[in-house]
Amino acid sequence: MKKSQYSKITTCALSGIEGVLIEIELCLLPGLPSFEVGGNCDSAVRESRDRVRAAINSSYYNFPKGRVLAAYAPATFPKSGSAFDLPLALAVLQASGQVHRPEGANPVAAFGELSLDGRVHRVSGILNRLLALEASGVREVIGPPCDFDCQSFLSNIRYYVVSNLSEAIEIYSGIVPAAGSIAKGKVSASASESEGANSAKPGIRSSVLNRLSGQEAGIRAITIAAAGWHPLLLMGAPGCGKTSLASALAEILPPMTEEEVLQVLLIEQVSDIPVYRGDLTERPFRRPHHSITASALLGGGVPPKLGECTLAHCGVLFLDEVTEVRPQALDALREPMELKKIHLARSSWRVTYPSDFLLMAACNPCRCGERLEAGARCRCSEYSVERHLDRISGPLYDRFDLVARLNRVKAPTLQASLDQNDETRSKSIQAQVRSAWKKQMERCTYFGEKFFFNSRIPIDLLIPFMQMNDSCLKFISELAEEMRFSFRAFHSLLRVARTIADLRTAEAVEEVDLALALEYRLALPSIFSERSNIG
Repeated sequence: MKKSQYSKITTCALSGIEGVLIEIELCLLPGLPSFEVGGNCDSAVRESRDRVRAAINSSYYNFPKGRVLAAYAPATFPKSGSAFDLPLALAVLQASGQVHRPEGANPVAAFGELSLDGRVHRVSGILNRLLALEASGVREVIGPPCDFDCQSFLSNIRYYVVSNLSEAIEIYSGIVPAAGSIAKGKVSASASESEGANSAKPGIRSSVLNRLSGQEAGIRAITIAAAGWHPLLLMGAPGCGKTSLASALAEILPPMTEEEVLQVLLIEQVSDIPVYRGDLTERPFRRPHHSITASALLGGGVPPKLGECTLAHCGVLFLDEVTEVRPQALDALREPMELKKIHLARSSWRVTYPSDFLLMAACNPCRCGERLEAGARCRCSEYSVERHLDRISGPLYDRFDLVARLNRVKAPTLQASLDQNDETRSKSIQAQVRSAWKKQMERCTYFGEKFFFNSRIPIDLLIPFMQMNDSCLKFISELAEEMRFSFRAFHSLLRVARTIADLRTAEAVEEVDLALALEYRLALPSIFSERSNIG
């Protein structure tokens, strides 16, 4: 076979949020005119034949006559999407002798969708693909524009941004591009990170905590949840501040690290969520509707699409009206809460998505919402209350480290909330949470462990991490046995107590910490106490 009749180019596909290298081999064979594509490709990839043919003709090049055969390797990996259009067009032009890569030039990879007139459109997962190509040793890549400064996350690769096929051909042929063709953006993670934890956040989250009045118990609960990454359930009457506390929880969390910023960006790139350019270190806050399905929560489809659990990675997943969510969807949360990742198997696809989120849920105690309020205004029967709460299964309920009871605030407090705007309150709580995180990091370093939050202290490290005397341990063990706590509930109680001690900068866990942690298992009235002590 003549050299000019064969070409090979590197591109990249996506598996979950990871990039997978794909080699496109193309050759021209004698025979009737045809364009064949093989290698476990879906309909979107097969449809690229017509787009590539039209784009080549629109760019004033000639599509070769005869039989054109393209093979995508590895053939065992399923290929999907339109990102292979641009490399396929370059392979066709090189095999037909219309485009030549200079001798001795670095191998170049490409990806991007082509329109019929030759324009290059953006595809999902640009940063994911670039990082995978960089790790494989590729040093030059041609592709569509990125919506942020992707080059700041790359060290050994040059990403040439093109707007049409003609520009891609020039770069592929070795013509030095203009400076503006190198990928640049408006925001970098380092610049955004310098704004710090107290930078302004968009919308309600910038001031909601400063205007919360009369919900000290709820504020204390979200502070403990943020300090130790503890799952939290808020239960109270309608309008008592549950949703506002959820927004406040997102506000008091420290900013993401550079590693977390990159992980979240990779997720956003795959999901095609526009990147907020004001502060890349702001943690995700997801609030899906209560009609959400298990597939939308975890991810699904063919090829698999990520769900809300992954979109909330490194941030907060808030389930409002949790008792209205389908039980199947709620129970599906149990594995991601334990494993911090989601494994999906759909047809020939096998993908893994990260899902390390802080779960916060809120609900009314009954259908009318008045069960916890003074004055016995609730009109729900015991059976109705049980049906209302049975949406939350025992195993899932057991995974909430904190269960907080909220009551409506009094009229004077409501009036004060209109005038109150204590700018120091939010900063003070943020400082407490950051201090608690620092103590956890120092403790893990002291014991030679990789950092983990208090909510994830391994069982074999609970005793040394607690630094609790024998009398305290005996007291809480006997009390837990009397209250019929499960193993998970007992260990959760100890972990919450460790976080409470960290918030008051104490080295050892004392009875006062255990007593406060116990309140979040006993805070609800007797109708819920049995549910709180599931064994």
